[in-house]
Amino acid sequence: MEKTILGLDIGGTKIEAAIFINGRVSTRARIPTKRELGHQSVIERIKDHIIKTLASVGKTLNDCQGIGVGLPGTIDPLTSVMINGNSEIFINRNFSQDLKSILNSNIEVRCANDANLFALAEVHRGAGLKFQEETGLSPSQQIGVGIILGTGNGGGLIINGEAYIGRHGGGAEVGHHVLYQNGRPCYCGRLGCAEQYLCGPSIEASYKEQTGESLMATEVFKKSSEEAITIQKQYQKDLIEFLTNLCTLFDPDYFVLGGGISTIDKIYEGLEEKLWSQVFVKGTRPKVYQHQIGDSAGVLGAAMLFKEHMN
Repeated sequence: MEKTILGLDIGGTKIEAAIFINGRVSTRARIPTKRELGHQSVIERIKDHIIKTLASVGKTLNDCQGIGVGLPGTIDPLTSVMINGNSEIFINRNFSQDLKSILNSNIEVRCANDANLFALAEVHRGAGLKFQEETGLSPSQQIGVGIILGTGNGGGLIINGEAYIGRHGGGAEVGHHVLYQNGRPCYCGRLGCAEQYLCGPSIEASYKEQTGESLMATEVFKKSSEEAITIQKQYQKDLIEFLTNLCTLFDPDYFVLGGGISTIDKIYEGLEEKLWSQVFVKGTRPKVYQHQIGDSAGVLGAAMLFKEHMN
């Protein structure tokens, strides 16, 4: 019997749905999030997106064993409520219940932090397989850290093949350790959080502040002006400091970077060597991989919440 799972990755700028049949992706499709329109509008558009994506492969909700969802925030493992995150429209809401209600269905919906799901997918089907080729260690023997560098800055820690979520769902929320004391204000209420320096909007804001010009973060790294080069160098310096701090906390085998900023080749130039020179445990050489699956790792991780149907 065919096993059909729908993976849903909800980000700050895009929503991606993918259909997995017997563990293999059948189709995937994206729509913009448009979170500025509010929760009700977004959830209605998600409903339409789910129905259309299923229909594109001749399926309906009745054919689906479950919907796995990656959300951009901390999910309470007991209540399934999103406690915090940079998409405020989902905070203090139970997305599973909201989605089932608007779908008018009892289909099982499982939610998790999107960075955890990105990391889970990469360890089992992406960077973890590359690391296995290099070392002989299987994904279940690895310590991998997935980092999202996109609209926000999230992280996922995978130990023995499983995501570490912490007591309240806030494990490895690495974007909210302080990178600069008394630095830029963060929506979480603190100052100087790593997210405020490593996410795409921070690059764009720095460039506009220095030049008066609005430019996408990825385009800033294509510029050769004095202002752009200064921003590029500072970004890599901040990223190395960030990863060095995480080495002290987690002592991982490797990092795998995802999100729009991770596609910029310049950020990797000399990155590993500079990181290795700063780690506390001298002689260790944690690898830094660009995402191996592609920018759809999130939907795969979401589907893997139903691992019993993904083999």
